[in-house]
Amino acid sequence: MQKENLILGLKGHPDLQLRVITKNDIEDLRNWKNSNKTSFFLNQDITPEQQTKWFTVFSNQEHEHMFIVEQENGGEWKSIGCMGFRKLDDEGCTDAYNIIRSQKIEPASFTMSDAFGTMLAYAASLYDLPVRCKVLSVNPAVEWYKKNDFSIVSTENNYYLMELDKSTLRKFDWFMKNNQQ
Repeated sequence: MQKENLILGLKGHPDLQLRVITKNDIEDLRNWKNSNKTSFFLNQDITPEQQTKWFTVFSNQEHEHMFIVEQENGGEWKSIGCMGFRKLDDEGCTDAYNIIRSQKIEPASFTMSDAFGTMLAYAASLYDLPVRCKVLSVNPAVEWYKKNDFSIVSTENNYYLMELDKSTLRKFDWFMKNNQQ
C-alpha cells in the first residue's frame, strides 16, 4: 500500500478519517502551526518557503507519517486538524508530534482523542517500540496527554518526555483503505 494513499478509519465512527498529507495541505499545516506556535518547540512563524522545504524533506522520510484529521459533514470531508508520528531510531521510540485541532464541528461521533488513538494504534502496528511525545511544560495539552494514557517519564529543561501505556490501544478498532479520489 502506498503511503500517500493511506486513509485510516475507526469502526463505529463513519464521520472520521485520517488521511496522509499531500502537497495541497501544506498551507493549512503552516497556518495551524503558526496559530498554535506557543505550544511547540519551534515557536516562531513559519514562512511558506520554510513549509515547502519541510514538506520536501518530510516526503523523503520513510518512517515519518503525518495525517490530516477529517470529519464528514454535509456529505463532504472537512479538515479539522493534523497529527503525526515518526520512528526515532536514535531514541528507540515512536514519537507522536504536531497534534493540532484547527476547528470543531458539531455534531461529531468522535473526539480528537479517538483520532489520536487511531493513529497511535496504527503506529504501534508498524513499530514495536515505546510510543512517546515531548510536550512543552507550559503547554496546556499536558493534561490532555495524561487523559490519553500518557505519563511523564522524565522532565527536561522546558518539556516533559511522556510515554503511552500501549495496552490501552486495544480499544481502537481501526482499519485502513486506499484513497480512491
